[in-house]
Amino acid sequence: MQAAQPATRRTHAERREATRLALLDAAVACLIEDGYTALTTRRVAERAGVSQGAQQHYFRGRAELIVEAVGHLASRLATQARDEVRDHVDERDRFAALLDHVWAVHTGPAFQAATELWSAARTDTDLRGPVEDLGRALDRQLGQIATEMLPTLLGDDTGRTLLDLSLAAARGLAMRRLPGLEATVDRRWQATRAFLLTDYHIHTDDRTTR
Repeated sequence: MQAAQPATRRTHAERREATRLALLDAAVACLIEDGYTALTTRRVAERAGVSQGAQQHYFRGRAELIVEAVGHLASRLATQARDEVRDHVDERDRFAALLDHVWAVHTGPAFQAATELWSAARTDTDLRGPVEDLGRALDRQLGQIATEMLPTLLGDDTGRTLLDLSLAAARGLAMRRLPGLEATVDRRWQATRAFLLTDYHIHTDDRTTR
């Protein structure tokens, strides 16, 4: 029999980063389950398996913790989107894959968490600035992915408008995806997706034949 390999001890920096990530994941889960108003740093710490005192070493307060948590989740999804879209060689297929990823995000926990933040920021002046900064950061992330993956589409203002319209359509329909209405809203998204893809084909075909 081979002797068991000794477990590799993590460095102090690795343990700190693991704790930080656990707090961010716990914050997103609590935000979705409890809502921003009812969320407490104590509950987040308990869910992450750390003391509240330890949690305070990583984040100054609730707003900072929650905004960073949603940003962390969004960045992870952006990386996933880049990987998924990159798998397709043809730009038309890349646009279709991006639409599918955008809808998956808007019907998942990331959008639920972001919606809680947007709603709270309307009346919470301390939260409004960080949420606006987060929104700009997310727009930059998506813009970078689109620029890399959809150069033909983004070659003029009409193509950029089509991308903006795609995001707005996903966001608007997702807001109406209440319990019991999921199937109806999903059908409307599929119809919208087909329209967006048709418009993409018309626009890019026109550009490449000029």
